Amino acid sequence: MATFLDLGLLEHFGVIFPLILVFVIVFALLEKSKLLGDNKGIHSLVALSIAIMMLFVPGVVKVFAIMAPWFVLIMMLILFFMITLIFLGVKTEKIVAYVSGDWYALHWFLLAIALIIFIGALASVYGGSMLPYSGGETGNMSAAAGGTTGVGTDTGDFNANVGRVIFHPKTIGLVFILLLGSLTIRLLAAKPE
Repeated sequence: MATFLDLGLLEHFGVIFPLILVFVIVFALLEKSKLLGDNKGIHSLVALSIAIMMLFVPGVVKVFAIMAPWFVLIMMLILFFMITLIFLGVKTEKIVAYVSGDWYALHWFLLAIALIIFIGALASVYGGSMLPYSGGETGNMSAAAGGTTGVGTDTGDFNANVGRVIFHPKTIGLVFILLLGSLTIRLLAAKPE
């Protein structure tokens, strides 16, 4: 039964949103970098041709379709955070000066989140196709079979494999040691005040 809020037709137009996103990103990069000169017509033609070529690879469209909602969510969270800061009495000029200044922790944090979203979208689209090349048998290895103790990470399902690798005790221990080492180096290399 069709209702007023039936959005089933929008899935047929789902290719338009990644097309517009790629066009805008490429056009903005060409305008900012002046790689091809100052001609906006050439910039728009190159951006449009790259966006249309993207349509010929369905995986790329899926990657952008997975990434877009996450970036919208991040932008909404940033907007709400900025509104909260303004509500608490922080001047808008201070917020703009901080955001447009040098690369502080906030900039690196947002870049890391964007990279995590991009890698997650790539893994979601292309990860399953890489599973046959991982080699070995699927299943858990036990100490009796000559493997290590604990749960193995090869399950035959790409998403389950990624989850098990990320939350494996050895991976968490390695991340902890790397963080501890980087903080130690930063504290030892800092200038005394």
